[in-house]
Amino acid sequence: AQALLADIDKDTVDFQLNYDGKDTEPTVLPARYPNMLVNGAGGIAVGMATNIPPHNLGEVVDATLALIEDPDLTSEQLIDYIPGPDFPTGGIADISMYNDGERGGRVRVRARITSPDKKSLVITEIPFGTTTASLMESIVKANEKGKIKVKKIEDNTAEHVEIVVHLAPNISPDKTIDALYAFTACESSISPLCCVIEGDRPIFVGVRELLKRSTQHTLELLRMELEVQLHEQQEHWHFASLERIFIENRIYRDIEECETWEAVLEAIDSGLKPHIAHLIRPVTQEDLVRLTEIR
Repeated sequence: AQALLADIDKDTVDFQLNYDGKDTEPTVLPARYPNMLVNGAGGIAVGMATNIPPHNLGEVVDATLALIEDPDLTSEQLIDYIPGPDFPTGGIADISMYNDGERGGRVRVRARITSPDKKSLVITEIPFGTTTASLMESIVKANEKGKIKVKKIEDNTAEHVEIVVHLAPNISPDKTIDALYAFTACESSISPLCCVIEGDRPIFVGVRELLKRSTQHTLELLRMELEVQLHEQQEHWHFASLERIFIENRIYRDIEECETWEAVLEAIDSGLKPHIAHLIRPVTQEDLVRLTEIR
């Protein structure tokens, strides 16, 4: 959350009215890292959809740094940094047909199943997109249909996933594992589709092309942030210079006999003119008013 909101208060993000017009909200969250790739994204709209699986944060950051060093890196070279998606639920993934996350690709994900003995199986990692409850329900249904033969299922999940499948007598653990992959949610297929909005229009790109665009966005965000900081420092220097001129040249004495507010501002402006050739911008009325507020 901190990375998503890092630049909200740095004048680098446009704001708009919220739904009831009583407050403002940012038009975007200026993430310093490719949030869409790291956390994934999914959604549907009229005639199209997007399904971007999550990717490893360390791999994405390393790829971003490599792109900053060499913007001409090809997609083939970026494969060394991001070979494929990385799922938070663990499991086993076949990414041989990932196709860079573009249309037509496919990722097969499997639960991690071990056989501690001949009477039981233990599931310690589940496929992405499933839960322990949905996985157990699919096993129960397969058992009812006679696809597998299970005596009991226990969910010992706490900090880590642990589903214990107790087998019926004289049932092969290896054949049951194969049946679990074939007839239950222990194996599923994910069809990635990297569709994003750019310039108010949907575009279809690959993961590595999306990373390149995101990296350029990050660099632009940092440039804008530095420009804002530069402007703030220049404004600080500008008024500090005016304040020094105002005091060192005792311009404040010129306003003692002035009878109107306009005369006060005119006297300050006239007193400053011989000393402001080195300033980086013209003196404004706001500057003159601020000088009158010096104690």
